[in-house]
Amino acid sequence: MSLLNTYGNTVEKNERPKILNPLHGVEVDYYFTASLFADSKTEVSMIVWTVVVDYEGFVYGLRTRHIGNYKPWKELLLSRIESHLNKLNIDSLQVRRMVRDIEIKKEGHIIAIDTRRLGNNIGIDGSTDLYIRKDKFSFLK
Repeated sequence: MSLLNTYGNTVEKNERPKILNPLHGVEVDYYFTASLFADSKTEVSMIVWTVVVDYEGFVYGLRTRHIGNYKPWKELLLSRIESHLNKLNIDSLQVRRMVRDIEIKKEGHIIAIDTRRLGNNIGIDGSTDLYIRKDKFSFLK
């Protein structure tokens, strides 16, 4: 089973359908949960959130679920960020440049939550509220 494939619903919460002028600036953050799946030593269940804020302070959130071998977890996060940026009308060259500069790490990005409460909502607590780490964004008003 590949960790790079999603399962279940992809949940989006956007304040606009797309970013109107991404060249003025876009900021990205990510966070995720990870746990061993079904007593396996190599298979994990991950939930990934990506949050994008445009230069006007509009927020775009995306949540996906994944199950598979833990080894490509960094590639998964970069792939999710790239996919989210592409969905928001950002030029592919700008997306590649942004993704290239992102350092993927666990510290400060992995969160401990009870994933059984999530359902089909975007919030980390099962609500419809997107969790935004405000210290990661300068465009938020």
